[in-house]
Amino acid sequence: MSFLSPLLLVGLLAAAIPPLLHLMLRRKAVRVRFPALEFILRSNRKTARRFRIKQLMLMLVRSLLLALLAFAVARPFLRRADDPASVAADAGGTTVVVLDASYAMGYLLEGERLMDRARFLAESLLDDGNGMGALVVAGDRISTPFAEPTGDLAAVRRALADIPVGYRSDRLTDGVARAYEVLADAPPGPRRVVVLTTAAGAASDLPRPPPETGAGAIALVPVDVAEGRPTPNRAVVGVTLKPAPEVGVGQWRVDARVANFAPDAVDRLPVHVEIDGAVAVRGFLSLAPGEEGLKTFYVRADGKQATPAAVVIEPDALPADDRRDFWLQPAPRMRVLAVNGDPRPTPYEDELFYFERALAPNTAAGARVSLTITDVPTLDRHPLDEHDVVVLANVGALPADQARALEAFVRGGGGLLVAMGDKVAPAEANASLGALLPRALRDVRQSGDAAASAEAGDRRPARLTVFERGHPILRAIPDPGGSSLGSAQARRYMLLDPAADAGGEVVIGLDDGAPFLLTRGLGQGRVALLTGTLDRDWCDLPIRADFLPLLQQTLRYLTRVADVDTTPVVVGRPAAVPVEDPRVQRVRVTTPTGELHIIERPRDEGAAWTIDATDRPGHYQVAPDPPLPGLVALPGFAVALDPAGADLRGAAARQAGAPAEASAGPAIGVTKRTELWHAALFALFLLLLGEGALLYRRRGDSAARLLPGANGS
Repeated sequence: MSFLSPLLLVGLLAAAIPPLLHLMLRRKAVRVRFPALEFILRSNRKTARRFRIKQLMLMLVRSLLLALLAFAVARPFLRRADDPASVAADAGGTTVVVLDASYAMGYLLEGERLMDRARFLAESLLDDGNGMGALVVAGDRISTPFAEPTGDLAAVRRALADIPVGYRSDRLTDGVARAYEVLADAPPGPRRVVVLTTAAGAASDLPRPPPETGAGAIALVPVDVAEGRPTPNRAVVGVTLKPAPEVGVGQWRVDARVANFAPDAVDRLPVHVEIDGAVAVRGFLSLAPGEEGLKTFYVRADGKQATPAAVVIEPDALPADDRRDFWLQPAPRMRVLAVNGDPRPTPYEDELFYFERALAPNTAAGARVSLTITDVPTLDRHPLDEHDVVVLANVGALPADQARALEAFVRGGGGLLVAMGDKVAPAEANASLGALLPRALRDVRQSGDAAASAEAGDRRPARLTVFERGHPILRAIPDPGGSSLGSAQARRYMLLDPAADAGGEVVIGLDDGAPFLLTRGLGQGRVALLTGTLDRDWCDLPIRADFLPLLQQTLRYLTRVADVDTTPVVVGRPAAVPVEDPRVQRVRVTTPTGELHIIERPRDEGAAWTIDATDRPGHYQVAPDPPLPGLVALPGFAVALDPAGADLRGAAARQAGAPAEASAGPAIGVTKRTELWHAALFALFLLLLGEGALLYRRRGDSAARLLPGANGS
């Protein structure tokens, strides 16, 4: 027999209280004979003898009551002879316990966490052993309270008391490898590594023991602390966020992926989206056994700052994976100044007719565009530093002072989009904008005729066939060649300098090898050159369906507006901090617990800002340090649990009808403990009933003696 709280057995001393009180309060009366009462005393001797027996029984019952109370509080239990403790004690040698402290060990099984079960099993393995032991904890990090095996097993058991459940799920293999390193210094004799984990962890591909040495072989013993009981679980395994302008201005589509890691189907599982702590929209999702389903919500982002949000399902036995956090990013603001080089009174003939409609609020998905349209004579009325990007649409040339101001604007971090047209003369444009263009302009070409002669009108138009898929501009179009861009035709386009050292990065090219869209960096800004037009004069691109995302992504690229990325970072992995503003030299990251981290701008130009302190799931806030004018906060990021750890099932449960995988090494039986405190409490209840019965009988006897004529008198 053992006790979970043996120190509480001190309460057994309370069983001596009733006898002590009896002895302390017992008084010896002075005997005085009174002849008149002698007859009555003789008649009551038999009754008094029974009364003393009842008093002794009552004192004994009260002592047992106090003893059983202390016994029950100490939580006694029995262990079978073939449990892990017995094996460890009999075999001796060295045992290293690897305790899985992943978030899956927070699963509640029959009201008890798997971590508590694992802690009890570890204590059993190290209880009453005559060998040596060590402990390796595989949680958020690998920890070894003892650098080498020790014979003080009581100290190892004490180290089990303060082990919390972590947030990672990928450290078990590292923990087993660390256990092998600890056993390398163990003395000769039986050596074993006992891994206390879930059914999934026990069936996983754990590292095999190293080759046998002179000290003996190492046995690997995975143990499912759930003892084969089912551990069904449901989890939110993914969240994606996309603009939904077709639903309304400022609307976003939230796709939540929910998995059912259980042998039974779930019908109408409640799912909802929280925005800033309040439920915004609710829904239901039905899932078959082992199925992963998708639930779509539409929410509106009205604020100008990012808002913390989460997808939450109905709580179950593992609450940690029942929610997945993300940031609901507001549509970024882009201030666009468009210079119209060929304004027309007829709207559909105007140079910016299609451009303006592509940036309308109901079509500019994922962006809040502030569009200002002007022409060359009135360009001076619009300060360039009040805009993020300037568009020159069919603008022949700029005055020297405006060209210099535009170059300074771009070098300072602004964006510039230059589109061709009939008003553009290559020589004048090169003289005016040569310092800005990715490549020098050469001549206008009519597709199908290398000489650009008038007889080439019946030749086949050029098509867009070359796409640099890795460029950020094409990120919103997964398959450019298979989209409407691949069927766009260019009847005329501007030829560029074909020199081998010509600059610029070709994003889209024509089937004859000529560039169609190029980009270049200039100082802290960016420039894009379109060799076609923004209207239908030279090409039919503006009437293609993918012209909208192409134009919007081009402007986002020029303004350095990062794409809204809601993919959470997995706990423990480096997170990219989105910083596009060149003015920012240092940022402050606030973790979900309020801890602050300062990150300096990377020394290498173009290197990504990253942070490694992602050890807790939740929302991470990012802000420039110190705050800058017009830039109070930066896009934050979310950290989430690894969904791979949400499936606690073993191999047999995952594959219907497949036999369970055999665990490596010799089997160690899982402790089968029989709790005795329930029986002790039941006995305590029976003793209370017995005490009540004795008191009732005693009161009845006393009353009988007081009645007239009692005992035959």
